[in-house]
Amino acid sequence: MSDSAKKGGTGCSSGCSKCSDLEQCERHPDALSGWPLVGSTMCVFLLPLITATAGAIIAGPKEMHQFAGAFGGLAAGLVVGVIMARFIGRSAKEKA
Repeated sequence: MSDSAKKGGTGCSSGCSKCSDLEQCERHPDALSGWPLVGSTMCVFLLPLITATAGAIIAGPKEMHQFAGAFGGLAAGLVVGVIMARFIGRSAKEKA
């Protein structure tokens, strides 16, 4: 599809339904973008992975202890990450 067809259907003579689909596809007004999106993604995805790894390392050399440490670290990272992501999302919406 040409650039002019993507920008609102001007210059498109094919009559397909893609132009109307593009016009309906708008960004949600409450959607995160930019650094708030990156920060909330890191809080929800990377923080639990880091805390699970740290928990497994801290727990010691036995497999069962490593599993328990990783599981505990993952749970703690998820809780903290979700709270931080909500805070980041809320503050980004207030600034907008």
